[in-house]
Amino acid sequence: MRYVACHLYSHGLMQSRHLGPFRSYSSTHLHRQHPLPSMPSESLPGVACTKTATAEPQLIELGPGFSVYVGAERDARFIYKEIYEDHCYDMATLPPDPFIIDAGANIGLFSLYFKTKYPAARILAFEPAPQIFDLYRRNLALHDVPLGQGQDVEAHACALGAERETSRWLTYFPNAPGNSTFVPGEKELLRRALPAEHHQRMIDRSSAGATRVGVPVERLSRFLDGYGPGGLGRIDLLKVDVESWELDVLLGIDDRHWGMVRNAAVEVSELSGLCHDVEALLREKGFAVERELAAWSYETAPTYTILARREEGLFSNES
Repeated sequence: MRYVACHLYSHGLMQSRHLGPFRSYSSTHLHRQHPLPSMPSESLPGVACTKTATAEPQLIELGPGFSVYVGAERDARFIYKEIYEDHCYDMATLPPDPFIIDAGANIGLFSLYFKTKYPAARILAFEPAPQIFDLYRRNLALHDVPLGQGQDVEAHACALGAERETSRWLTYFPNAPGNSTFVPGEKELLRRALPAEHHQRMIDRSSAGATRVGVPVERLSRFLDGYGPGGLGRIDLLKVDVESWELDVLLGIDDRHWGMVRNAAVEVSELSGLCHDVEALLREKGFAVERELAAWSYETAPTYTILARREEGLFSNES
């Protein structure tokens, strides 16, 4: 849902946090309409999906003394602001050596932020888009963060889901890579939800050059099992930001691992129709759940961060 928000925000057009009556824009879960990896993914109106796309990465400074490789500068600056300036994930007091899961790792800003804040942190990260995963690896190397099996940060070039799939079509947006998705149909819902014509044109510009790439999908519990008996006692923070694929990620966690999770932050768009199901699943797993409207959320297309906590890991707004 950052698909248009970063453009509206950068142009000073973002609405306030006011939200009208809660409305659901879809009667079914959009991602369930695209169940087979062999089926062509839905393209945006007027946007041709091609086989390949190239965007030469650039090394840019996002903040004082902090530079990273990016494929789309505006997208990166927006995510940087969320994490480093708005502190959108500083919602829990974590131990000095937290275990953190980064589902939807993008170019590595979340991982770098928490590795800096908690030098002893262990992070398990996932990013399916090959172009973005390459930037993730380059950025961790740029900041001297060891990456690999047995290191503090372990990253995998795959998506997470409810079931293992050899390949599923991912729609990749080179102008807004943080919005790459298994559910491109939601972008058409977003187009309809935005009333101003120039807002819709921003979507068109962001979606220009969209491509489809087949990516593997794995269940999160498969990786957690790899730590062996006694190898993983707790999961201090589960962060999920996967563009309307959130429920599938959560369904890929077995009960034996849910008991380890202390805190979770899941970004969900109302357009996906998943908010209530995600909240219900988290409550079923024993969490206290609250819904927070994203500061950049557009009035007719709200996006929430669903915060889940156990009593042992209370959320706070301290940064």
